[in-house]
Amino acid sequence: MSYPVVFLLATLGLLLQTTIFSHASIAGVKPDFVLIFVLFTAVLEGPQRGVFFGYTLGLFEDIITGRFIGMNALSKGLTGLFIGWFTGRTYSENLLVPIISVFLGTLLNGLIFFMLGKITGLNWGISLLFWKAIPMAIYNMCLVPFIYSYFFYQSAAKNKEAQLSPKFWERFI
Repeated sequence: MSYPVVFLLATLGLLLQTTIFSHASIAGVKPDFVLIFVLFTAVLEGPQRGVFFGYTLGLFEDIITGRFIGMNALSKGLTGLFIGWFTGRTYSENLLVPIISVFLGTLLNGLIFFMLGKITGLNWGISLLFWKAIPMAIYNMCLVPFIYSYFFYQSAAKNKEAQLSPKFWERFI
C-alpha cells in the first residue's frame, strides 16, 4: 500500500477515533484505528514498514492529540516491528492472521505504552493496563473483518500482482 493512502487512512481513522468513536466507547475504551492500520501494514509488508509506519503515525497521533509526545510513536513503532517480525512468514490471506495479530498487537502496544508511562514517572496502576488494554484489544479485533478485506488486503494483492507481473515492454521481447 502506498504511503499517501496509509497516511490518509490513518488521518481518517484518527479523526473518527477522536470524534465519533469517543462517544461510542464500549467498556470505557474506543478503538485505535491508527494502531490497526500499523498492524495491518506490518502483517502485509513486514517489520521494516511496520516500524516506519508505527513510528511515523504514532508521532502524528502524538502531535495531533497533544498528549505524551513520543510515547505513541515509540510504542506503535515497536509494536509494528514485533508484529511484522512475528507474522513475517504467515499466510496473511487467512483472516485469522490479522485478527490474532491485531489482538496480540493491541495488548503489546498497551504493555509498551504502560511501561513507558511508568518509566517517565506517571502514576498509573497495573489495573489500568488490564481495564484498558484487554477491552481495546477485543474491540480492535472485532473491527478487523470490516476493515482488513476492504482497504488492506485488496490493495496489497494488487501491489503484489503488479510486482510479480513483467513490465509492459518485457512482454514483447
